[in-house]
Amino acid sequence: MLRGLNFPERPEGIRAVPAARRMAQKKGLDLALVRGSGPGGIILVKDVENFRITEKVAEKKTEKERILASSLARKLAEKKGVTLGGIEGTGTRGRIMMGDVIRTIERVADKKVSIEEKVSFGQTIPLTQMRKVIARRITQSAFTAPHIYFFTDVEMDELLQLREEILRDFEKEFNVRISINDFLIKGVALTIREFPMFNAMVKGEEICVMPEINIGLAVALEEGLIVPAIPKADQMGLRRIAQMRTDLVDRARKGKLKLAEIERGTFTISSLAQFDITFFTAILNPPQSGILTIGKTRDCLVPKNGQVILKKIAHYGLSVDHRIVDGAIAAAFLQSLKNRLENPTLTFTQL
Repeated sequence: MLRGLNFPERPEGIRAVPAARRMAQKKGLDLALVRGSGPGGIILVKDVENFRITEKVAEKKTEKERILASSLARKLAEKKGVTLGGIEGTGTRGRIMMGDVIRTIERVADKKVSIEEKVSFGQTIPLTQMRKVIARRITQSAFTAPHIYFFTDVEMDELLQLREEILRDFEKEFNVRISINDFLIKGVALTIREFPMFNAMVKGEEICVMPEINIGLAVALEEGLIVPAIPKADQMGLRRIAQMRTDLVDRARKGKLKLAEIERGTFTISSLAQFDITFFTAILNPPQSGILTIGKTRDCLVPKNGQVILKKIAHYGLSVDHRIVDGAIAAAFLQSLKNRLENPTLTFTQL
């Protein structure tokens, strides 16, 4: 189509169609940098357009490479559509960490109307990336592992009293505030030592009992739950459990957890004791075989030794994978845990 047409050369010997020259001049582009694809190397309009696209991609790539950021921070920023260039890094040499990206996202969210105010009946809300991951994992768990559930009431009076008695001295000596969750982590780990099948996972045609008892504690974030785990919790004392639990929960809320700290869990504890929720069921955290749920501790009148007395009661639930754990074993596990928590002096004073 261009054959027979004569395109005069510029002094520097560059041959281009007039429309390509006009576009290059408008864009401030040096035609000497453009490779022509027309007959005899003539620069066409598409050559100028393609060069501008390639140049922009290269500029973005170069700018991206200049910014120091961890791989997790880059992935999160890409998912959330956040520009790394405007984030101040707190890592070594100003490296942008995952927590820096999360704080930026939170600041942006604070400026927006809350989700409760934005949602209206009939509205369709797209799933966030985190909700997609949660949905996929929970659906996998619900349809892969046949769940069975068990419940019991646990008297919390003695455990609460023990915590109150040691709280001040414990904090003064170890510089960490012990919580009921720390007792639960240790109590569950000791009970799993008695019932190893609660530390098992299904892998293909086999049931694998994991060598370490790593207890995960569900932490609620704005977009969903994350479950960092205490490794070898059965071998740790309450001081170390409290210190590690405090650190993991704090870093979970700042987005500074390592992937290994999330994936190493072999059993999960999920507590809603801070809410006015008496009991609830939970879907297993795959590929784990058990999850313990704890509701709010409440005052209840209980018959005891011919009298009706006031006791502090919490409702505990246990969800298990029926492929691994049978009902009688699950009931025995929950009964053993109940006995440990209702007799905390025997369970914890030597730890």
